[in-house]
Amino acid sequence: MSECPPEAIIYDEVRGEFICTETGEVLEERAFSYGPEWRMQEPGLIDSRMRAGTPVTNKVHDHGFHTEIDGRSFIGRKLGRINKEVRAITSKERKLVRALRLMNDVIGHLNLPNSNLLKNEAGTILQNLSKKGMIKKKNYKRLVAASIIVAAEATGTPIDKGIVMTVCEVTMTELWKAMMKIRRDSGIPVRSKPLDPRKFIDKMASELGVSPATKALALKIATVAKRDGLTSGKGPRGVAAAALYIASVLLNERKTQKEVSEAVDVSEVTIRNRYRDLIDNLLIEVEI
Repeated sequence: MSECPPEAIIYDEVRGEFICTETGEVLEERAFSYGPEWRMQEPGLIDSRMRAGTPVTNKVHDHGFHTEIDGRSFIGRKLGRINKEVRAITSKERKLVRALRLMNDVIGHLNLPNSNLLKNEAGTILQNLSKKGMIKKKNYKRLVAASIIVAAEATGTPIDKGIVMTVCEVTMTELWKAMMKIRRDSGIPVRSKPLDPRKFIDKMASELGVSPATKALALKIATVAKRDGLTSGKGPRGVAAAALYIASVLLNERKTQKEVSEAVDVSEVTIRNRYRDLIDNLLIEVEI
């Protein structure tokens, strides 16, 4: 083997080989790489590299820094169970694991198009509550429900609070107290932005069974109402339901307030009040 100057030696990450660029000789093969592990999204493009392995996340107590064991075999499943048990060592960690597991399960029941954003936000809140020692065996369900609601408000994600309370087995009073505890006693800065009524219209239109034209008109009504400040301080679900009701009337696809109320789970009183707000403050032209 001929001598190769050090500056001519390169490392082939794919093959694990040290190669001399002057002679083409393989100086060493099957060499270990002690650097970070990468995978290429587009072959040949360095900018397309991404770190391999589980991404950092707040959905689990160890932020994703753990080993995944293939569970397709009996031994693999057994080792996987042992691995999960030893990952949470202290009592505080076990309580956090229980809370995060319930949080992921509850958000899974919500059938959101992008649930990872909400899981990470709620997980961050629960991680901080755990650090302050606020998660207990007797209150973790309430804190999980409250964390999900607070996270939904912070990310502007429309969710069904009824599903959250049902899966967590908490009452409205318990949920309210837990939310107050997070906002007041935890010391965690809580961001909140108003929910957009338009985010509810698509699902409500499907539940009500109206035509695409009615849904489009309801979206337009809600957009104008938001632009004119008519949604400020108003429940977004009520505004969305009222917009759908008005749209159904204007397009001769009339639904009664009772039908709308039962389909979208918003009280008739709320629909009636938001209907009056929109009718009294919006200029709606009808072509005859």
